[in-house]
Amino acid sequence: MAPKLERRPLAEAFEGLEIPSSRAHQTDSNLGHSIHLMLSSSLRGNGSIRIRSAPGKEATLQLTQDDGHYEDDAEDEDNDHYEDYGNYEYNAGDEDGGEDESHPDEDDIELKNYLDDIAEALKKQKSKNDSEIAEDFNEKLSQMVYGSNMLEMVGGGLDITVKLCQRVFEGQSVGDAEISDRDPIYQALRIELVSKNKSSGHADVLRSRREIIQHAKAAYHMMNEVAIKGKDLSEEIILETHRLLTYKIDSPDGIASGQYGGIYRDYPVQRGFHSFPHQAKVPKAVRDLTDSLKADIATAEENGEIDPVALAAKYCHKFVNIHPFLDGNSRTSRLILNTILLKYGGCFVWLGMEPKDRDEYMKISAEGFSAEAMEQEDMDDLPEGFKPKHHKKLATFTLKHARETMNKVLRSLKRKD
Repeated sequence: MAPKLERRPLAEAFEGLEIPSSRAHQTDSNLGHSIHLMLSSSLRGNGSIRIRSAPGKEATLQLTQDDGHYEDDAEDEDNDHYEDYGNYEYNAGDEDGGEDESHPDEDDIELKNYLDDIAEALKKQKSKNDSEIAEDFNEKLSQMVYGSNMLEMVGGGLDITVKLCQRVFEGQSVGDAEISDRDPIYQALRIELVSKNKSSGHADVLRSRREIIQHAKAAYHMMNEVAIKGKDLSEEIILETHRLLTYKIDSPDGIASGQYGGIYRDYPVQRGFHSFPHQAKVPKAVRDLTDSLKADIATAEENGEIDPVALAAKYCHKFVNIHPFLDGNSRTSRLILNTILLKYGGCFVWLGMEPKDRDEYMKISAEGFSAEAMEQEDMDDLPEGFKPKHHKKLATFTLKHARETMNKVLRSLKRKD
């Protein structure tokens, strides 16, 4: 389990920085508020979730864990899945918010157990702490952005990321106007660039700020369209998400964002021995991906059950191995991962929060590329069930982090009782 991050209030970290209360911005455009409402209605208890797969169409599915999509050691030695929901006890934290070590290891508790308890906690809260819950969800989504940015060594520190992302997630207008070099956020970003031995000129500081803000705007767009509004993940949504992610951020090679943001690459790409699909095949590959996801959801509805973690890992892996854009593919793939988790599992994950975590994720990603490189082309005609599942390690990694993240969400909700 990753060590607990200690984060000082931003006002203490940067003297003179005034932080307006986010409670003043409780509107329909507040993503945290929308997620609160969504989870309150979609998490049904008893390991089930209600999803909207099309306008006016809903289905209630059992949350499952298909071991065929995970590494063999994903479960404990006794293969104890805790199917009896009354079979475990833990304390969600003491009154001071501290950890209580009396609960079992998180790996021994199924994700759906946490989700059932979150559903119950949200019922108890009703509307009495609505603004606080929305603020808490927005902060946790900000940490999601921070971790994803750290995996690519872009953006800024945790405090600055949370502050900027919360403004976006609350529906505030966060413009791209240049900020003064006397602005506390500007100064903090510049200090961080210097500490990492990176170029710290004016343009570099503005770039770091945009890498945070635009990532948050991209997350807001995809999650709002797919998870909140209930739309299918589509090519159009993916393209707009990527355009937002890269807006006014030149590629590492100096190509202006307007020339690649939301635009498929028009040249071949190779990583090591692995060649990604030919540029002429990219549009169809992305459409095939979204069609395949729709088919998997239809199958889940027919069967009455769904494994959201395996589903999310599968399409995160598929997307990054299409590599449809010049830059920003990995961050977009993780937005797809978290959007699928949120819509079909009622959860999300933080990845890349700690250096060790980043190393493990990058290793899994590299192994996924290698596995794709070794796969024979004639496997395309094989039925899906017979194809190698190269997303297994990512699914196992994601499951572990989903448990950890949602345990923290649960503890935060319990402290509000």
